[in-house]
Amino acid sequence: MSASKNGGAVIDTPQIDTLQIDAPQIEVELSIAPESAVEAIDVMHRAFHEYAAKGQTSGAMLENARTLTKEISSGVQVAVARIDGAAVASVKHHDAGDGTRYFGRLGVVPEARGRGVASFLVGALRETARAGGLDGLSCTVRAEEERNIALYERLGMDVVARGERVSRTGAVLKVVEMRDIKV
Repeated sequence: MSASKNGGAVIDTPQIDTLQIDAPQIEVELSIAPESAVEAIDVMHRAFHEYAAKGQTSGAMLENARTLTKEISSGVQVAVARIDGAAVASVKHHDAGDGTRYFGRLGVVPEARGRGVASFLVGALRETARAGGLDGLSCTVRAEEERNIALYERLGMDVVARGERVSRTGAVLKVVEMRDIKV
């Protein structure tokens, strides 16, 4: 056993000779160039395709490289996360004008889920928001997406409002608005 000091308390910890962690090497480009819109749309479509199987096509499926390029030109930023150079997640984000950085359309391709990619992206966005003088993050989530809501709560966000929103598909969706908890 070895002793380590943590916050003034001495904690006995076992000696570890080697520690192997199978954690992916995640790289994030916080603001892609318009030329990368095709790659971001591919990721978005792969990530949001599952809604069609639930009978609720996501408005993300109506987006294309042209519409995303237009959004980028108007000030929306798109971040892409990569593992081993392959794009596995994307998220749109912008200054919400209310002291937060708003993010939406955060999607991780099915084969990369459960590897911490969404958490890493949210952390990178929060760091960027706070470095830019903002209070933190905000987002809107489909109310039925309990796993996404629980993830964002674990990452320091709280539900601040409930309501409805009309999707790009014309469907009326129950949603929750979430914001970083003030620390």
